[in-house]
Amino acid sequence: MRILLTHPYHLALDPREDALSKPYPPVGTLQAAAVVQQAGGAVVFYDPMFSEDETAFAEVLDEHPVDAVFIVADDHSVQIKQCLARIRTATLTMIRMAAEKGLPVLVSGPDVSDHPEVFLEAGAIGAVSGEVLAVLPEWLRGATDIDGLHGERGAGGRRAVLTDLDALPDPAWALCDLVPYARRWRKHHGVWELNIWTARGCPYRCNWCAKPIWGRTYHVRSAARVAAELHELMAQHRPDRIWFTDDIFALRPAWLRDLRAALDGKTLPYRCLSRVDLLVDPAYVDDLAATGCDGVWVGAESGSDAVLEAMDKGASVADIVDARHLLAAHGISAGFFLQLGYPGETVEDVRSTAALIRQLRPEKIGVSVSYPMPGTAFYEHVKGSMGSTNWETSMDNRTLFEAPYEQAFYAAAKELLRSTYSASRRRAVLKIFLKEPSAEHARKVAGAVWHSLRRPVVAAKMSRLAIENPRAVPRTW
Repeated sequence: MRILLTHPYHLALDPREDALSKPYPPVGTLQAAAVVQQAGGAVVFYDPMFSEDETAFAEVLDEHPVDAVFIVADDHSVQIKQCLARIRTATLTMIRMAAEKGLPVLVSGPDVSDHPEVFLEAGAIGAVSGEVLAVLPEWLRGATDIDGLHGERGAGGRRAVLTDLDALPDPAWALCDLVPYARRWRKHHGVWELNIWTARGCPYRCNWCAKPIWGRTYHVRSAARVAAELHELMAQHRPDRIWFTDDIFALRPAWLRDLRAALDGKTLPYRCLSRVDLLVDPAYVDDLAATGCDGVWVGAESGSDAVLEAMDKGASVADIVDARHLLAAHGISAGFFLQLGYPGETVEDVRSTAALIRQLRPEKIGVSVSYPMPGTAFYEHVKGSMGSTNWETSMDNRTLFEAPYEQAFYAAAKELLRSTYSASRRRAVLKIFLKEPSAEHARKVAGAVWHSLRRPVVAAKMSRLAIENPRAVPRTW
């Protein structure tokens, strides 16, 4: 059977990500392509990443005679996990285009897992909820009553996750033209960062974190398998850096030690996601550094223990402090993901978050308002107050529920956190400028000085806007 396999993410439809110019190839879709090939299907791969919009798909359908269309969203992509409204529209349009040509369409991804009926109504004959890599081979074999498949030949429900990840083939990298990715990265950033996954799932119970595909499970590929793929990619494509896409990289310290041995010193600088409670172990952080890690993003979320406790975060502000210091001692930069607007958060909690930034001076921050996603306790608690259910594009940063304060407050609070961050970095950026004078570094120094002067004004603005929302969803858990 000849399958046109694609994904719905178009960079141009996500203006913030388009401006960042840090595109990653759809590794989850390429994984699905490899599974289809392993099951005997012939794959025609279409990557719409750099297409202006979804209308180009009609021409692709005309050019390639196929028996079916699989639209497999990249489950490893942060943007796809956000279930953006504009990407849903693109998916539905692509389904309709293929259905109008009489082609059977299967579709999968986090948004599909939560709302399979929406995609069936658009013309898909099958919508996968849960583990698509288990469903595709069965569909190709002609099976019926397939668990996790909604629509024709499906039994419905949610497909259980695969546990033996080493049984999966490597992603079908050869199907994807990586040159445009490398070119765009190097043009805008001077280096090309390529994405790889080692594990799937997260066992932690943060009550705002959606897990529509893999749930609260955690399964990991063997360290030897990961090292072999990394070495192959280094030889074939020569990326400059690696981004490990895992929700939590190296959750098991023993696995990280195995990776260190398997890499045998042949690695690249990489960034990853982690948790602060893992990063308080000196031996663990030493293994990170030895395997090439030079940057870690953590879900710091807040400088208030009360907010962290309400989120069921399982970590404290003290853990954030200790992890930051230990990372810095090993030459590893820290990025903090921060949330605003969680139920019960006060203006004093926001000030505590600003104070934590000022104290720890992380190398990067990302700030968003709390975003309720189906399948989470947070969503269930606030859904009665929600005016809409999805952001249109990445980091839309609209409060979709009745938060403690009005939207204008959160715009000012975000401004305060960013000004605090920039001001806290003034010595670091000045040191870099003195070592490597350039126009870019000069702009960063000027920005840090400007934000240092501006920060009191922004703080006063936030205080003026700190008028409690009488319709706010209370913190009752």
